[in-house]
Amino acid sequence: MSYLKKDKVAVVFISGSAGELDWILPILDYLLQKTFKIKIIFLSRHALKSVEENDMCNEFINSKNNKIDIISLGSYFFEKIERIGYLTYRGFLKLELSKIPLINFLFKFYFSFLKFLFIRKLPTEITEFKNSKFLFFAEFPALRRPRDKWIKEMFNRSIFFYSPHSPHIYVEDLDRQYKESFKKDFEKNSFLLLGHPGDFEIINDGKEFASEGLEKLFIGHPKYSNNWLRNLKKESRLFRETYKTRNKTTILVLSRGYGSYLDESSHIHMVDKAIEAIEEQVPNYSLLVKKHPREIPSHWDKVSKENKAIEIVNEHILQLATKVDFVISFWGSGSMDCYMLGVPVIEYWDPVKHHKQQVQVNGTYTTIYRKLGIVLEASDELELGEQISRLKSNQYTLPEKKVHPYFGQLITRSNQWNETVKKILISKDFILD
Repeated sequence: MSYLKKDKVAVVFISGSAGELDWILPILDYLLQKTFKIKIIFLSRHALKSVEENDMCNEFINSKNNKIDIISLGSYFFEKIERIGYLTYRGFLKLELSKIPLINFLFKFYFSFLKFLFIRKLPTEITEFKNSKFLFFAEFPALRRPRDKWIKEMFNRSIFFYSPHSPHIYVEDLDRQYKESFKKDFEKNSFLLLGHPGDFEIINDGKEFASEGLEKLFIGHPKYSNNWLRNLKKESRLFRETYKTRNKTTILVLSRGYGSYLDESSHIHMVDKAIEAIEEQVPNYSLLVKKHPREIPSHWDKVSKENKAIEIVNEHILQLATKVDFVISFWGSGSMDCYMLGVPVIEYWDPVKHHKQQVQVNGTYTTIYRKLGIVLEASDELELGEQISRLKSNQYTLPEKKVHPYFGQLITRSNQWNETVKKILISKDFILD
């Protein structure tokens, strides 16, 4: 396309799920206002399907007329090559095989072949302008993949941004003071975007993430900024004000399937007990269930066919939170989305029994969202019922609860993200000061 020669272009790589696109939506919206063209490249069929099933991402893409192009590269063969290439690349580095001349020589040709396959798959409307200056966006694990190196070699005049796939908080010690250099080098061409300085200390592997050529920027989470949430907050408030005129209580469950954090029997138990607690406390209810993107299969599929009050939904959490009275979360960052819209969240999760990635406190475990003070605690079905009962007696209003100062700092950063992006675009001559 000839417009690439004259227009400003941002290229977005999505490899895993809609979460990657969701995190940068406010940034892409800002770029569109600055007359950028956006190209979203899906590297897997799963990622494309995930976005297609996400109403907010879909609405954003479809509402921008011809300013956003969608390109799908996903295929069985391409995804297998990607996976094999990543695993062999990490193994090559970890085992330090480059020190063995013959093996290093063979791997050089092997990686050259993989690079050829990857570059050949990219759309020519991008590759033929490899000497242009683009903006590239990718989830930050891409820093550890060989394709990132290949793209940088090809588009050596471009600017690269790496971001999380969710507003997950990696920090465990919320009271610790983290050092941060306020002198940022915007002349660099690679930028790691994170919520807070403490996050970097947790994810830093001492290798790709620690590179001096990668400038670390702590901008909060753009989707929590007041500008992005203003209309959603209004919708949520208006819905909740109709509580007395409605004959049903609407509840949202942010689920989690079995796998790394939860075994299958515990998942089934939590689903069944959540339904029992709701029916005991709120006889006339409507239950919306937002499954985790990797929650396949799920016990919710079975119970939703047997209970007409239960509906599995695919809308964005922020959209769902505008039309519910309260939320039950099976532990996840979606709790922050709901809290930001003024919706009370009960976290139904046993951090002692399921302690992977939980926070250690005084010889036991808790969750990061409980430490932040943004959720109501329910480690078992008895506590879940008690919390629902308390909310019901208070007409499902958000309880007055002291929130940790860390969360306030995070939101302050979130409200200033655009200033940081603006400085980068000015330094790279994309926009005028």
